Amino acid sequence: MKLYSIGVFLVMMLILAACAAQQVAPPTIVPMVTTIAFPTATATAITTATLRPSATATIDLPISPAASAYLEEALDIIQNNSIYRHSIDWNALRKTAFQMAEHAQTPADTYGTIRYVLSVLGDHHSSFWTPYEVVQVEQVTANESLTPRGKLLLGKLGYIAVEGFRSGNMEEGAQYALLEQQLIRDLDAQNPCGWIVDLRENTVGNIWPMLAGIGPILGEGKAGAFVDPDGDQLDWSYQDGQAKQGDVVVIKVNGPPYRLKEAFPPVAVLTGVNTKSSGEFIVVSFRGRPHTRSFGLYTAGLSTDNFDFRLSDGAGIALTVGVFADRTGQAYGDRIYPDELVDDVRKYTYIMDAAIPQPAIDWLMSQPECLAQ
Repeated sequence: MKLYSIGVFLVMMLILAACAAQQVAPPTIVPMVTTIAFPTATATAITTATLRPSATATIDLPISPAASAYLEEALDIIQNNSIYRHSIDWNALRKTAFQMAEHAQTPADTYGTIRYVLSVLGDHHSSFWTPYEVVQVEQVTANESLTPRGKLLLGKLGYIAVEGFRSGNMEEGAQYALLEQQLIRDLDAQNPCGWIVDLRENTVGNIWPMLAGIGPILGEGKAGAFVDPDGDQLDWSYQDGQAKQGDVVVIKVNGPPYRLKEAFPPVAVLTGVNTKSSGEFIVVSFRGRPHTRSFGLYTAGLSTDNFDFRLSDGAGIALTVGVFADRTGQAYGDRIYPDELVDDVRKYTYIMDAAIPQPAIDWLMSQPECLAQ
């Protein structure tokens, strides 16, 4: 079984062991941090117009050994791990890639070719990052990212908006998770009878800090699984302030984890067309949870698992390798529709500058916990 979306050094030995068992060169892993959609294409949709060298290459020289080896490195990672690894004509695609990079002299000269190869996979989620871009993402701090927002609505509903943690730095991620749990703690002190988790603007991010942060509301235990093209699964879960993948702790909240006064309260999850990738990961984490219902619009359709590989020059490939499945075993991979579609603006209520689907409020207010208040 492959290990997916781990993104931290502490699990490197497990990844190396898995790679050794498959007799392939072990990649270096970097955190999952982004979502970029590419146009739909297939490996057979290749014309001579696309067969151009990178802009910085020397036109009259053949590809250098260094550039050739680097392109092979990238293509091996993509072919061995892509969600479509069983369905693409890899011989044709690799031939085209080397035609495009036929005059490349440095690894950087092949970047455009690698981006092209990722685009024709058709998974809409894979992306390439230059070494500079990787470093920039890793330097983002918790304070520079979008911090969770929260308030008490109608005097009895805890509202928290999670818009995504945009950093690959896991130490900063642990601090972000702490800020999220502190916000939940402050709202819980006001004795809400139910919760609204707003994921409508969660468009990009590192999944693990968000999972650890929302854990007190989500509840402990298995929350979902990554599923690869062969049907192999690897669970993700929340436990005692920790976001876990299988038995591995990926990230832990800085400080003591918070526990709600009342375990497993009713939760309304809000989704929309801007709920993408990391946002869809949290949506799936709430699917199958007791006393939970989702409202709003369908999601963007990137409910797929990106695993991040580091290349020899420090560049990164965020490659789609599988799909998300919820705790019941339901697999996704495309748009996720809410339990109750709310597509009429007249069914939204503005409370303290937040547009909330009225059906979500009505459902929460009908729950025994809220009726008792």
